[in-house]
Amino acid sequence: MKLKINCNFESVKRINTLLILSLFFIGCSPSKTKTTPPELTQYALGFSIKTKQNYKLLSLKNTVPGSSQVFRYLILPKEAKIPPNQDYDQIIRTPVKRIVATSTTHLAFLEKLNATETLVGFPQTDYVSSVQIRKQIDAGKVIDVGMSQQLNVERILGVKPDLLLSFGVEQIDNSLKRFNRMGIPSAFIGEWNEQNPLGRTEWIKVFGVLLGKEKEALDIFKNIEKKYLEAKKSTFKKKHKPTVIAGSIYQDAWYLPGGKSYLAKLFEDANAHYLWEDNTQTGSIALSVESVLEKGKDANFWFAPGQHTSYTILKEEHALYSKFKATQKKKIFTYARSKGSKGGITYFESGASNPDLVLKDIIHHLYPNLDSEYTPTYFLALDE
Repeated sequence: MKLKINCNFESVKRINTLLILSLFFIGCSPSKTKTTPPELTQYALGFSIKTKQNYKLLSLKNTVPGSSQVFRYLILPKEAKIPPNQDYDQIIRTPVKRIVATSTTHLAFLEKLNATETLVGFPQTDYVSSVQIRKQIDAGKVIDVGMSQQLNVERILGVKPDLLLSFGVEQIDNSLKRFNRMGIPSAFIGEWNEQNPLGRTEWIKVFGVLLGKEKEALDIFKNIEKKYLEAKKSTFKKKHKPTVIAGSIYQDAWYLPGGKSYLAKLFEDANAHYLWEDNTQTGSIALSVESVLEKGKDANFWFAPGQHTSYTILKEEHALYSKFKATQKKKIFTYARSKGSKGGITYFESGASNPDLVLKDIIHHLYPNLDSEYTPTYFLALDE
């Protein structure tokens, strides 16, 4: 992934990337967005789409945490004339047929819209878990274009993309400017900066505009929204809320999602009492290990314990982990066990486009009697 993104150096780099991904997906933006939802969105705060006579204006913001910059794109059919007196940063001709993406979450949206054939390039393709796109990679239809923050110019020019999709990291922003000067437009996809799970999914509407599949995108979003809200409603009658903690230790601090973050919102919608729900941060917060132990040692459940996949590994890493009730009762659930064929974590790739399944996973673990036949997709129990 997404995120976006021989020898020991590359291994360390991959670990750092996974850490960044973990922070992004438990909540990483430093401040809460204060704007009201843009036109044509119900949950997302990072984009708006305005339809004119024969073109559209796509505005993207919050593409980099803490940035107030708004990127404006003039979305035009292939042969349409450029309308006069319009303020825009770039022109994107649609429908886009050849895409270089830089985040695995982009791939999940393309797959939802049955448009994976438009993907012609991706950095570090070993991160890709999608079975369908892995087949395209193996067939040479998707070219590895380097690293997400150091895109290979020659390879990108070789695949002749209509559009580069970025995920709004400053270093990538700087490298994309040269492609823009070469006539290759780029767009910042900021779904990862949304704190509402349905807000992240709603970015499929942006992909719908770019691909000429607006109706399909809207229908897919409405269906996911319906299933998400049904799952949320299923716990309304549960009066007792189980207590929950999240996160893990990294370099002597415990990183966990803020009370207004993406994962905290999922806990709320699953009818759980997240012990830091009163916190006002939308990003990850770093606390002392001792303070987390004091507040969370008796929590009923523990979700998203970093990259840990087993109780054995967890206990070996830090002695204090064994003092938590969730560890002792084996009530810890991780996204790190759900992996693709190359080892990529599927939660980082398709979790944002399947929030109904993520929510159902959490609800299933909190309230296993609601649907005993349900099989979790992303959050799985730790191995022994």
